[in-house]
Parts: sequence; structure tokens; C-alpha cells
Amino acid sequence: MKARTAFKLFAVALLTGHVAAHAQAIPPCRLHGAAAELVGDTVERAAKTYRQIGKTLPFEKIAVNPSETPQDGRTLVILIITDASADGVQANGCASRPAAKDEPLDKLSVLGGCAVVGAGKLELRCSAKAVALFGANGDRPDRANPALLYVLAHELGHVYQRHVGEYGGRAVRIDLSQPRQEKLKALQQSCDPTSTKREEEADALSVEVMKRLLPMPPYREPLLSDRGSLLWNVDKLVLAANEWQSASLEVEFISRSTVHRSFVPTEFPTPSGAVDANARRFVCDVLTGSKGSIQHPLQSATHPSLDQRMGRVAEAIRPVAATLSNDTGRRQFESVARLQSQLSPVFNHIYRETGLYMEAVQGAICTMVKAPTPPSCR
Repeated sequence: MKARTAFKLFAVALLTGHVAAHAQAIPPCRLHGAAAELVGDTVERAAKTYRQIGKTLPFEKIAVNPSETPQDGRTLVILIITDASADGVQANGCASRPAAKDEPLDKLSVLGGCAVVGAGKLELRCSAKAVALFGANGDRPDRANPALLYVLAHELGHVYQRHVGEYGGRAVRIDLSQPRQEKLKALQQSCDPTSTKREEEADALSVEVMKRLLPMPPYREPLLSDRGSLLWNVDKLVLAANEWQSASLEVEFISRSTVHRSFVPTEFPTPSGAVDANARRFVCDVLTGSKGSIQHPLQSATHPSLDQRMGRVAEAIRPVAATLSNDTGRRQFESVARLQSQLSPVFNHIYRETGLYMEAVQGAICTMVKAPTPPSCR
């Protein structure tokens, strides 16, 4: 099941890319205009919701792919950039040929979905490929994809913070041949929450935006009940995340790398005893191992994991969905609506419980490695 596959934790770049603080100027030939209106409308919608929840953003206007950079200091500039292969770019920055999926991208390409250029600059850059994927909605101009809203609302969170996103998004590899003390130190440093606090705040803001906007057009799915439509939007977000994960891995030469088995839940909800046992198994496998390597998603330089992100979305959406009507009898395609109303709550439960498990097992690991006495691994 594709939606479930997305929650096998691979700790891969999902929604945010990286752009250097002193980013190069983008030549007009690299700007992709097809989705400019869609991106602009989505940001306008999200920015209005930020204001409604009492968050003042540092801009008054939005300009997507402008021919000239506004100098008023109150305009958010959004550039939708076409990817180009590193060896397929001319001296002026224009692409001499389409980017191949098995080639590294050049420095102007956005390695991820979207990213704020710099803490003091009102500029957001998005990958044209990512926008096309997150904004895809078939041939239904009356509907909008919630994935694009999630991505852009998250980046507005960084604009609100006046901060650059820092997501690297890889699973972290621990070389087991290192001395025990060095491995313990690496785990302790991974538990430092400082660098993830801004990311978590940006995610929380984007979820608040989604809670308010998803029940209404253009995100409202008229074929389903009010409740079913909201839960279906969460499912669509997960499907887009999974598809982006696969696409970004192909571009960046990274095969799907499985993290330690302790980070893959096997029952919902997971009993506290099983959480502690899995955490101990991971820590002991790291500290006592001497050959090979172990991968884990605890590195503090990354975003919260995919599981945790989607779990938080599900956690926020569930109480909102519970207040909405689930009347499927007066909709078109009644049988489809009924089936969806039965399945989406199940998926939502999986997303939520997986996120809760990831937070619990990571918390247990950090408690162990930061204790005055290192854990006993006999």
C-alpha cells in the first residue's frame, strides 16, 4: 500500500531544500512560469491565514518570478527554478539541455521542495519539479493539492522566523568500529534539540494553516463527506510525500537506506515496555558493535522525521474531522464515498501512531544516552 510505504522511516529530504545564504542570482531563462499563478494563490491563501492566527509576516505583497527584483523591502519574492544538470549549464546559467535524473544538479537548482534564501532576505526559491509534483491535481482546476499548501506554509514559517531552513534530511550513519566513548558522544549530540526547534515551529505553523484551510474550497472534495474530504486531504499529502521521496532520491544518488529496526514500529499503539526495549536494543547495538555501521534518524541537524511530521498532521486533523459531518448518502458515487469514510480514519490512525512511536523511542534513547551512568548492555 503506497501510503503505508511512505512511513517506513528513511529520513529523506521531504519538503525543504537548501539554498545558500549568499545565493546566486537566477537568470530569466531558468525561471519556470507555468505554475506561477498556482504558487502565488497558495502563498496568498496561507499568508492570510497566518494573519488570522495572529502571526505577522514581514511582507505586504508577493511577486512570483518578477522581471525585476522589488526594492521596497516589503515584497516576498518567489522564484520557481527549472533544474539543470551540473555539466549541462552555459556560462550565463541557462540550461543547454534538460536535466537527466541520474546526473547531479547545478548550484542554481533547489535540492528539495522550497527554501528561504537568507535570514535577512525576503526570497523563497522552489524547484519547478517539486511544485509540479506537490501541486498536481489532474484536470480539476476547481481543486487544489494540500501538499503544496503544506510546503509553502512551512516556508512561510521560516519567513516569519526570519530564518533559513536547515534540513539535510539524511539518515545518519554511525561507524561501529569507533571507540565506544565516541559512539556514545555522537548519540548524545544527536539528542540536542536546539537546531530542530525552528523546524518544529515552522511545521506547527503550517499544520495550523492546514487545519483552517483544508475543510474549505479549493481543498474541499465535493464527492466525499465533510469529514471524509478532510481525511482524504491528509492521505493526498502522504502520497505526495512518498512520491517526492522517490524522486529526490533518484536525483541525489541515494538508494533507500533502511535505518535500524528499532525505528520501525510493529504494533499500534506500541506498549511502553516495547518502546524501552527497542530503544535499548538500538543503543546497545551501537555501543557494542564493532563492524559495519548503523543508520539512525536522531541527528539534530535534520528536520523531524517523515513519520513524525505526518503523525503531527494526523494528530491535528483528527479532532477537527471529528466535528464535521460524515453524511455520505447524499453524495455522488455513494459507494466510493462510503469506502473512503471507512479507510481514511484507519490510515489517519496509522500516521498518528507511527509519529507517536517515533517520538517515544527517540525520547527513550536520549534518556539512556544522557544518563549519568551509561546503559548496561550485557
